[in-house]
Amino acid sequence: MFNSKKESARLSLIQFTGLMTLVALIITLIAVGTSKTKQAASNSDQTVPKPSVQPPKTYKLPSPPPVLSSPTALSNSSPKNFQLVYQPNLPPNLQKSQQLQNIVDDVVALAQSKKLPTKPLSITIIDAKTGKYAGYQQHKLRYPASVVKLFWMVYFYAQVEKGILSEAKFLHTLSDSIKKSDNGAASIILDTVTNTKSGQYLAGKKYQNWLQKRLKTNKFFREAGFDQINVSHKTFPIPSLLSPKGSDLRMRLTSSKLLRNQMTTQQVARILYEIYNRQSISPVFSQKMLNILTINAQTRYLKKNETKWNGFNPVKGFLSESLPSNVYFGGKAGWTSTRRNDAAIITTPDGKAAYILVVFGEDRAYAGNLKIFPAISRFVLERMTNK
Repeated sequence: MFNSKKESARLSLIQFTGLMTLVALIITLIAVGTSKTKQAASNSDQTVPKPSVQPPKTYKLPSPPPVLSSPTALSNSSPKNFQLVYQPNLPPNLQKSQQLQNIVDDVVALAQSKKLPTKPLSITIIDAKTGKYAGYQQHKLRYPASVVKLFWMVYFYAQVEKGILSEAKFLHTLSDSIKKSDNGAASIILDTVTNTKSGQYLAGKKYQNWLQKRLKTNKFFREAGFDQINVSHKTFPIPSLLSPKGSDLRMRLTSSKLLRNQMTTQQVARILYEIYNRQSISPVFSQKMLNILTINAQTRYLKKNETKWNGFNPVKGFLSESLPSNVYFGGKAGWTSTRRNDAAIITTPDGKAAYILVVFGEDRAYAGNLKIFPAISRFVLERMTNK
């Protein structure tokens, strides 16, 4: 029995040794395989060519000037007779610049060299760093097309700031009205801030009450120095109406000529300048508006390379198309079959240039030209960074 037990022990030792040898062999094989896999992956990475088209570079939002006062606190309610005002008697202290005027004059010459008419052209440039400006026919009242939505956004935030409206409830709609230039969304915003509705024909006192509510949008800006501005008319078509009907139509026919929205490039530039400097409504709401106006590098990259029509394109044929991807761009464009308008805040990543550029081309020659606005924008950028 003793011999049997000894033999059994010897067999167990042999089995254990064999098992350990097998385990060691397996570990060795795994290590070798892993090493070969890593080497193959490394070799594979070296053979993959780099993409020919690099993704757009990122950029930072323009830095705000120092905030000297805290934002106005939101209130939960407002007095029944509360009167909204937009910074009354506080227009920006801008100064004319001959250096900027030379740039503007050269832009006009550029348009002429392209055989484009200059009578329907208006331009304003403001150096956001110095407060200096220049322009061409910048006080000429013109139809802004969808650029008017910029002013409705400011009026919206004036009511949010006073606790009259909820930002969260309309934020998506507001974003669509600016970023997508959606007329339906913009219609909702204008209805909301004026407490009016479109389509229904009203008469007598009901119409007068409706009209006064709509015209408060004009009063809001006119009392702050935006002389003769008109931002009370909707942009059509909207989902429920292809063209003005009812009271919307009636308000356009109250004089010998057809009334429409109207503003100057100087007025648009002023609004953008105040937003950039965090002086529009409040620093907090100016920043929110700036965020909505921003057209990021990825969007600009995709939009300028679109080959099919996919709705409103604020890049192709407009001021941002020709700019480097690392340049900040925030703005609002407008376009119809008879005009091309764009209004922008532009800053370079090195901070060397920060300026407002607004161009209105109120003619079919501009509406159908996809090259002139990008050419103007690139020219101005080069001059602003080398002045």
